[in-house]
Amino acid sequence: MNPTESLQIIRSMIDTAKNKLADDGFFIIFWGWLVFIAALVNYIGVSFHQNASYYVWPVLMPLGGVVSIIYGRKQAKKEKVKTYIETYLGYSWTAFIIAMAITLIFIPVHGVKITYFFLMLLYGMATLISGGLLNFKPLIIGSIFSFACAIVSIFVGVNEQFLCICVALLCSYIIPGHLLRSQYKSQVNV
Repeated sequence: MNPTESLQIIRSMIDTAKNKLADDGFFIIFWGWLVFIAALVNYIGVSFHQNASYYVWPVLMPLGGVVSIIYGRKQAKKEKVKTYIETYLGYSWTAFIIAMAITLIFIPVHGVKITYFFLMLLYGMATLISGGLLNFKPLIIGSIFSFACAIVSIFVGVNEQFLCICVALLCSYIIPGHLLRSQYKSQVNV
């Protein structure tokens, strides 16, 4: 195999993984919107002294988990072949989920403010890795916004951190997810 053929195979693997993530972009878009909505509802609720707004998290996140499991199982049945890049993406997002779960479990120990800071760092890390593996600049740029929002969140109150989370998710999940899906659909329709 010559270098040109090797590069074509690598490019093909990247395109396959990118198309799968875009076609399946369900997870990045779904979780982006779900957490965005939860953070925004929580921000609005606390702003109007409705402390019950914190319940949006324990209600929406488990529901999101159930929807994700059902969707993931349906997709797994359809999947025939998995590329190396898809495998790497799977491990990256699995590590993200584990790190996020550990971070959330220890909220009582470290407090809410530092927890939200770490969550935004994790959003940035996951989307930077995904953007790099897929060679998709909007995910990479979005990750930079997540890192910046994490830094800003240190200097604002807990309630304003919800707005930082919204901006981080909008820039690192929602917009890149929709751009990726749009790019995929335009390539399929060509």
